[in-house]
Amino acid sequence: MNYTKYFKEVVTLNNYVGTGNPNSKILIIGKEVATDEEKDDLLEKNNLKAFNSNAEDWENNIKNNLKQNEIPNWNIESKQNNPLFAFKGVKPSDHKEGETWRKYQKLHNFIFPEFSLKNNNEPYNFQERFFITEMSELPSKKTKNAQRKKEFQDKLKDRKNIFLNSNFIQNFPIVILACSNYINGQEITKIFNVEFTEQKGNGKQRYWIHKSLTEKPKLVIHTRQLSSNVTDELLIGIANEIKKFLNSEL
Repeated sequence: MNYTKYFKEVVTLNNYVGTGNPNSKILIIGKEVATDEEKDDLLEKNNLKAFNSNAEDWENNIKNNLKQNEIPNWNIESKQNNPLFAFKGVKPSDHKEGETWRKYQKLHNFIFPEFSLKNNNEPYNFQERFFITEMSELPSKKTKNAQRKKEFQDKLKDRKNIFLNSNFIQNFPIVILACSNYINGQEITKIFNVEFTEQKGNGKQRYWIHKSLTEKPKLVIHTRQLSSNVTDELLIGIANEIKKFLNSEL
């Protein structure tokens, strides 16, 4: 595992950094970590602990030069959920069809058919080729509750100005903004130095394509949160754009 200078820099910001492979070419930015701060059960308590220790856990991974294949499988009793491969060993069959991780795995399978799962009883592997982070650093099980927090807008603005503009985030050639109205088109063009090129899809299954203004190729796709009633057609459309970009630009 190559922990780059840019990644080490972003970890020192002491904010929520994310999970998955920091060396991947594909970054997905969701809305917020879906953790219930008020629910009193072991899973939610451990999830909140993992969220709060995210930067510290990355510091330990860097210090020990930890690799994904060295992380043990997670279980509900685990005292640590390593962000390098969060919930390692969990399978799509452990989640409902509409849950975000199943959508991420489907998207991964459409982009990388050679690494796709044979069935839903095999462990998730999308974190081997994706890095996942969130637009907001305020955890919440439901978006409507997240947006009611008094510090939501200020925190969101700060995260866009500092975290999204970090060299680590800017260095990803492919960015999927799966966060709906948490960011707008004007902000996308400014933050990522891209221009809007095309809208595809229909109704609630739309996505907006942006490409770089510089010599360094970059593809930014803005769409809805990848959960609930997101269709395979939307995921396939996004996957096809990414595959075309990978084949032609990188």
